[in-house]
Order: sequence, then structure tokens, then C-alpha cells
Amino acid sequence: PALTGDARAAAAAAALAAVEAMDGPAEAVPGKGRRAKTRILGFHSQEIATDPFAAAEPAEPGHVHGWFPAGWIVVVEGPGRGASFTVSTSVSTIGRGEDQAICLDFGDQSISRQHHAAVAYDSEQNKFFIGHGGKSNVVRLNGTPVLATEELSNGDLIRIGKTTLRFIAFCGGDFAWGEPGDEEGMEHGAS
Repeated sequence: PALTGDARAAAAAAALAAVEAMDGPAEAVPGKGRRAKTRILGFHSQEIATDPFAAAEPAEPGHVHGWFPAGWIVVVEGPGRGASFTVSTSVSTIGRGEDQAICLDFGDQSISRQHHAAVAYDSEQNKFFIGHGGKSNVVRLNGTPVLATEELSNGDLIRIGKTTLRFIAFCGGDFAWGEPGDEEGMEHGAS
């Protein structure tokens, strides 16, 4: 059944109150009225024990001195096909800007300049994760939209705009970098 004007207004007010209860008051946008801040809930967001993006420092663009390689991203389709980038043991941001660790400035204008997406390696879990940067163009992991932080596995395909990337893990089930000062500098058989 269709809602009357008063019922629609009441439903909208209730929805806004629910959003404000979760995220605080809605922001005023000049000329646009009020805009509710929303939190996107993803497919597996409850399954991830800690947020790998929260505490990690972003990696520097290009080869990063002092950071260890944890994996690679290779452009397999679209502009820049064949280009490869090192994923560090921290957070590697993806965008077209020169300051991005994974700079995809090959002509795909549907990729944002700053932080369209990010890949993080969490050394405590010895796992990789991908997150979207909140941009308007969707980031897809193996064809599925990334709506929250998702676990990333070896061989996964990431699509941003017209560009498809393949993720290759170096760290994982059988290898992880150890703490600085370890005799071997690495851990074998990490879980």
C-alpha cells in the first residue's frame, strides 16, 4: 500500500533519527538542506576482528624504503595493462594521484585521484584486506561491490572503473615478516 504524505514524512523523520542515533547529527549542506551521514554495512564486516586500516600508516608511493613487500598488484585489463606495484606491510592507497602508493594514472578518469581504495596487510592476522575510499565509483572484488572492509586472497581481481587489477600475495599461510631484530627476520609456517 502507498504511504500518504504524512506517513512518508514520518517514515523519513524516523529514518533520519535512526541515522543520527548511530552517527551523530546530520550535516547541513549549503543549498541542499540536511544530509544524513551514513555508515555502509558490508557483506562480511562482522567477521573481521580488527580494522586493519584504522591504525596503519599509509605506504609511500613507489618503492618504499623501510617497508617490506607483502604482495603485488598488477594491472591485467584496461589502461596501464602490465604495470605492477608493490603492496607494503602497511596500508597501500590506490588512486590516480602521484602521492598514492598504487598510482593508476594511465588515463582511466573513473578512478579518483586520492584514496579510491586501499589494500592493507595486517601482520597480526597475517591477512590482506581491501577497503573502498568512499568514492562514487564502485570498487569490485571478484565482481562483487566492496561495501566494507573485505578480506583479500591471492589471485583476487579488483575492478575500479575500467581498470582490473590482480592481487598476488607474498605474505600468507607459509610466510610472514618477523619483527625487526629477529635472527632470521621472518617467520615460517605463520598462520
